[in-house]
Amino acid sequence: MTQRKWYKIKRVWILLLLAAVFILARSELAKMRYDPDELAQVVKGKTNILPIFDTRKVGDKTIHFLKVGDRKELPLVVFVHGSPGALNAYEAYFSDTSLLAKMDMISVDRSGFGYSDFGESESSLMVQAELVAAILKDFPQKIKILVGHSMGGPILAKLAIEFPELVDGMVMVAPSISPELEPSNGWRKVVDFPLIRWFTPSALRVCNQEIIPLKTELELMMEGWRNIMIPLTVVQGENDDLVPMENAFFAKSMMENNSNVKVNMLEGKDHFILWSEIPLIKKEILDLLD
Repeated sequence: MTQRKWYKIKRVWILLLLAAVFILARSELAKMRYDPDELAQVVKGKTNILPIFDTRKVGDKTIHFLKVGDRKELPLVVFVHGSPGALNAYEAYFSDTSLLAKMDMISVDRSGFGYSDFGESESSLMVQAELVAAILKDFPQKIKILVGHSMGGPILAKLAIEFPELVDGMVMVAPSISPELEPSNGWRKVVDFPLIRWFTPSALRVCNQEIIPLKTELELMMEGWRNIMIPLTVVQGENDDLVPMENAFFAKSMMENNSNVKVNMLEGKDHFILWSEIPLIKKEILDLLD
């Protein structure tokens, strides 16, 4: 085989590979989105409650959410997922009958994910907090508890700072909240280069674009932490390679005037404790309510 012929064959294979990557990047699999009808039936099968999907508008933004239960006399627990992700990240929680016996639950698709303006990144923690606040304002429950994993953590904090009347307690699971502990974003900026971004699945691109400015966004919140006086529980894995465990202690140090801050450091556990430690996190939610 001549070198010229080999070069042509190699070029064809490269083009085919790039085409395959592009197709995968635009496929339903890469969207990391759930099927709402299928999810609703799964929840109903486990709880005998048909969840309701709904949306709220804030300016030109839309936030999509799922609600399980409709009992105004019970507390309301609202789940905020990490990055990337969607509201079904908390399926094991809002499908749990022992939790539903004591609370109504809401799980949200954060801006850019799931069915909340999918693919349109939103880096402002203030805007993301306003979107969740728009949901909270519409429900009359006297007690409202927020649960957030990873990137959901700073959004909870921003909510508590800007809308204290809407939040009565928080459980943060492996939260990215310390600006000093945010890792270097050099590689993320490379991935956000237009040509590479074009090949990146939408959910991963949104993830990348909201994390790049996170350090600056967290720095803007520093003064507000001291004003958070509601109960907070932070659950953190000691071997978390994505969010350093010191983030948990950051929260406690920033809220030194608040005696209701609890840190539960899990020995040998990683960033994915939201799924690997479900019974423990359920207990922390119930303990906070009690």
